[in-house]
Amino acid sequence: MMKERCIKPEFFDTINYAICQAVNEYLSEKAVDFFRRVGEHHLNEALERGLIKIDEEDKPLDVLIKIARYLESVGYMKKIVIHKLSDDEALVEMFGVSVWSFSHKILSQNYKRRKTALPLHDKHHDCRIKKVQHQSKT
Repeated sequence: MMKERCIKPEFFDTINYAICQAVNEYLSEKAVDFFRRVGEHHLNEALERGLIKIDEEDKPLDVLIKIARYLESVGYMKKIVIHKLSDDEALVEMFGVSVWSFSHKILSQNYKRRKTALPLHDKHHDCRIKKVQHQSKT
């Protein structure tokens, strides 16, 4: 019987860190736009492969919940809790971040460079995003 081989999370943690460092070095302030674009491509690919299903009538919060369930199902996050604050605001809590070492290291480096607050503040690999606001494309 052949044993299934899986890529270890430590590899993803290391490669994510290396990619992000290289992008930050080359793109500097444009890195945020670059990573936003990567997320858009990831979502489009996940939709094409049927990993996420989003209907036209889905509200932004419904889409956010579907993306959260997808991230949980692939092991990127252990658990994501979404609290609706209003029709266009939500509180998102993320637990068990799979790339914790990388995230903490790169955010710490950015903190030292920019003197900004670290959004990852819990030693148990948790992340809280205070508000996610939906912005209409008008």
